[in-house]
Amino acid sequence: MGAAVRPARRLRRLGAASFAAVLLTLAAASPTGAGVPAVREDASDRATYDPYFSQQWALTAIGAPWAWTRSVGEGVRVGIVDTGVDLHHEDLAGKVVASAACIGARSAAACGGSAQDDDGHGTLVAGIIAADTANGRGVAGVAPGALLVVAKALDAEGSGTVVNVASAIRWVVDHGARVVNLSLQADGAALSGPPGEVLVDAVEYAWRHGAIPVIAAGNTAPSVFGARGYGGLDAVIVGATGRSGELAWYSGSLAGARWAVVAPGGDARGPAGTASCAAALAVDCIVSTGWFPGRANAYAVDEGTSMAAAAVSGVLALLLARGLSPAAAVDRLLATADPSPCGAGCAGAVDAARAVGAAAVGPGAAGAAVVGPATARLAAVPRAPAAGWRLAAGVGVLVALAGLCLRGAAARSRPSRRS
Repeated sequence: MGAAVRPARRLRRLGAASFAAVLLTLAAASPTGAGVPAVREDASDRATYDPYFSQQWALTAIGAPWAWTRSVGEGVRVGIVDTGVDLHHEDLAGKVVASAACIGARSAAACGGSAQDDDGHGTLVAGIIAADTANGRGVAGVAPGALLVVAKALDAEGSGTVVNVASAIRWVVDHGARVVNLSLQADGAALSGPPGEVLVDAVEYAWRHGAIPVIAAGNTAPSVFGARGYGGLDAVIVGATGRSGELAWYSGSLAGARWAVVAPGGDARGPAGTASCAAALAVDCIVSTGWFPGRANAYAVDEGTSMAAAAVSGVLALLLARGLSPAAAVDRLLATADPSPCGAGCAGAVDAARAVGAAAVGPGAAGAAVVGPATARLAAVPRAPAAGWRLAAGVGVLVALAGLCLRGAAARSRPSRRS
């Protein structure tokens, strides 16, 4: 029996969205690049404005809206190996170009059937990466133009085996994924099962075939990668930060990683000091698409390195869409990261705008670019001249609005695995 792997376990449904009663501006850095049209949206245009956009502090933190002036990840396929995706979700259905279930599969060839999510974790990860943007519904994605290749390797309880995950990695790569998001972690500190049942070979298969593996650091030893852990692995390992840019308390060690960064994953704790995205604490978590039994087109909040890894997968899609090779995209991701106290070997906090060459600008600039199925008119929030995590005073308004507007209705709460 293979070692079990799980995703993050905490997921909360959002209540009805509230609209900010102010005009928000996403600053364009320069004349649009790579054929991306300059477009503009304000919060009063509900036909295109994403209702939860003003509460997506993580997008602003990594500079994603400014990055959209240069790249939206157009056409780049991102593989999601997780609990599946809600294939009928209004913000995701048009993005899924291939999907299969790999539960019970011992090879990529054995994957098949439906990748419909029955847990919720994979749907949330998918929305962070590539939710349909400027469509008047839900949320925006880090890479609005990216496409999704989905392999369901974990069941309705969020459980699966290493061999199933390995099969799923190969399946998404064989179906064109150029980034492979692995928001997973192992149960326990040691791998049990037959020799060779680790993810190293599958991760290296992805890299050799032109796909960048992105792995959530979680909060346990990286036992599914063998005795060396992350050492020598051709993958981007991702830790998580909170809304102020500090390293999240649950974020696992990045020690030994060849390529390591941090990105927003949320960092909310209740009165007892335990992780919580309940009620007002939701503003410190990550909002995205969600799946809950019997509910269509749900949205949810969560926190963990799962969310951080998804953000990094989106940024890599932005870079690949500009024609960079996988190696060049990783190099650029690391070279443009903002310095951050995230441990030895960590390059810093991901900065999407700097990565794609979009300069920071002040108030009053034109709107940022977005491409999607809907005609995009994307908004504007002043960005501070300092790159990355140091946000403008105007962003504080967003935080205040989020505290007033975001209402987390508890749909379910399980002990979080923080991955």
